[in-house]
Amino acid sequence: MLFSTAYFPPLAYFAHIAHTKTVCLEAHEHYIKQSYRNRCTIYSANGLLDLIVPVEKPQGSKTPIRDVRISYAETWVKQHKHALVSAYQSSPFFEYYADACFAVLDARKPFLWDLNESLLHTLCKLIGLSPTITASETFTPLNSVAHDWRYALSPKQPVKLPQIGYSQVFDEKFGFQSNVSIFDTICNLGPETKGYLSELNCL
Repeated sequence: MLFSTAYFPPLAYFAHIAHTKTVCLEAHEHYIKQSYRNRCTIYSANGLLDLIVPVEKPQGSKTPIRDVRISYAETWVKQHKHALVSAYQSSPFFEYYADACFAVLDARKPFLWDLNESLLHTLCKLIGLSPTITASETFTPLNSVAHDWRYALSPKQPVKLPQIGYSQVFDEKFGFQSNVSIFDTICNLGPETKGYLSELNCL
């Protein structure tokens, strides 16, 4: 399966990963703005909230994804951690998973690719998934592989997953939100996350 790099990827991203043994990340595309490459959506007390990693693109819109740098001019790491604590500290499993994820943020990776790759490995380990994760050697043409999720998974085109819900912190206020960040799922389901993902057949 072919994926774009993603920051705290959405549930659908991991629902696909749970059904494969090999994950290939597109390493030769140009950076695409307003995508999951540098943003995620969490479920906060005020509803859905986007967390965005500020980036620097040396070559503008033609910047290769692996050359996109992270800007630390803003205190975004502190802001994101605060938002995640506020949203999930009362969830059943937050304390078991937050430290590992926050350690990746605190490492202050210089490149977006490295941050996302480290998060992906960390999240897979926490969930209990062990796919082989590789990077593409060249740009993969569109419609050339069977399971290409690089552009299908986008904040602009929300994926409607089967409504197999689970208890969320603020579901009494806003109802079940199905395709927020996987961080929501692990904080609420904990060790049951892997089994839950296996039930989401969205291939």
